[in-house]
Amino acid sequence: MIFSIFFDSPDFKAEKQEILANCTLHFLPMLNPDGAEVFRRRNRLGIDINRDALRLQSPEGQTLKRVRDSLDADFGFNLHDQSTYYNAERTEKPATISYLAPAYNYEKDINEKRGNAMKVIVFMNNIIQKYAQGQVGRYNDDFEPRAFGDNIQKWGTSTILIESGGYLGDVEKQEIRKLNYVSILAAIYSIATENYKEIALEEYEKIPENDRKLFDLKIENATYSLLGKDYILDIGMNRLEVDKEEHNDFWYSSRILD
Repeated sequence: MIFSIFFDSPDFKAEKQEILANCTLHFLPMLNPDGAEVFRRRNRLGIDINRDALRLQSPEGQTLKRVRDSLDADFGFNLHDQSTYYNAERTEKPATISYLAPAYNYEKDINEKRGNAMKVIVFMNNIIQKYAQGQVGRYNDDFEPRAFGDNIQKWGTSTILIESGGYLGDVEKQEIRKLNYVSILAAIYSIATENYKEIALEEYEKIPENDRKLFDLKIENATYSLLGKDYILDIGMNRLEVDKEEHNDFWYSSRILD
């Protein structure tokens, strides 16, 4: 947990004092426990909570809205998992961490709140590059009018989306947890000291966009004969997890995806 450094660690005393003197931290550990229990995005009612920001029909969405409104926080962190098959644009490296300062309208305007989120993301990226060089992506910022991230940005909280993708050999995402820890702690320190204000907005656009061109197995330049003619193919295959009905185990289904 991110808060453990403030109580269990003797390190970074000056930085911790800076954070505690200038920030009030609130933490909502899990928003969709029913979905998490059965490895599904939707809740027990079948509602995609992250698309319930306007109608607020789910109890979880209602809770999140009440928390947002009661705190009226300056900054908010929106934590998600993403597919392990995303890569940093035009590279073969996975998008281990992807960031986004969500848009608050279709025009993708940048006001002070969204701009502040962009600047903090640049600071976070600079830190993560020391541990996972080239493995950071920038999530697509097309406006989604139903999404909580986009609306929380619109409601006046500088919103930072963090998507946890893939990392070689880290199936359970334990290394990615460490990167999240470092990333969020760096962001909080940047907010506490307000050093993010010195960062140029243009640096945000330099973070490579997310792409989705990774596979579990890729065969290149395969020869495929059809109707007396040879064709050259690249074949992309993924080993997908299929949950068993009881949700206590799973099996792998390997498929040609492209």
